[in-house]
Amino acid sequence: MDTAHRTRQRLIDAFWELFAQKSIERISIRELTERAGLTRGTFYLHFQDIYALLESEERRLLDAMSACIDRCPPDPSKTDLLALMTRLIALYERNREPIIALLGDRGDGSFRRQLKDLMKSMPIWRACDPCLQMTAGERDLLLGQTAAGVISLITDWLEDSRNVSAPNLLHLVYETSIKRQA
Repeated sequence: MDTAHRTRQRLIDAFWELFAQKSIERISIRELTERAGLTRGTFYLHFQDIYALLESEERRLLDAMSACIDRCPPDPSKTDLLALMTRLIALYERNREPIIALLGDRGDGSFRRQLKDLMKSMPIWRACDPCLQMTAGERDLLLGQTAAGVISLITDWLEDSRNVSAPNLLHLVYETSIKRQA
């Protein structure tokens, strides 16, 4: 990792520490750079402002999630679905603090909506019980509700796993959300 990358990462780490404590409107560049042990000028070499840093990090997370989804075949088997969920949960675990902060009380509603839309596009939800005879609008509402529930479940688990292992979480998501749709 080169010096510029390490410096940028120090700024990002300091940002997430502060964002976990207060809303973005209350984070100053001075406070952020002091926490990172860097100068204001260094901050501006990497980001235009605090909002640009947040947007960059949100884009990084959404792109990583999208890359996980793109690896899943369009007509997935149960094994494919579990592999997809395993990749996503591992990504969420590696980015625990940012995801908790973004989906928490001080989080960004836009990020939550984008994440929900991304989840709705997953091939997991393509199949549907023909007995339900839903219109496209009804199906979209149901998918939105299901995606929001899965996001809430994963967020709660990241905040406090309650001694539920990642494989058990996968099982819960599969049995309550994915299998129900298939």
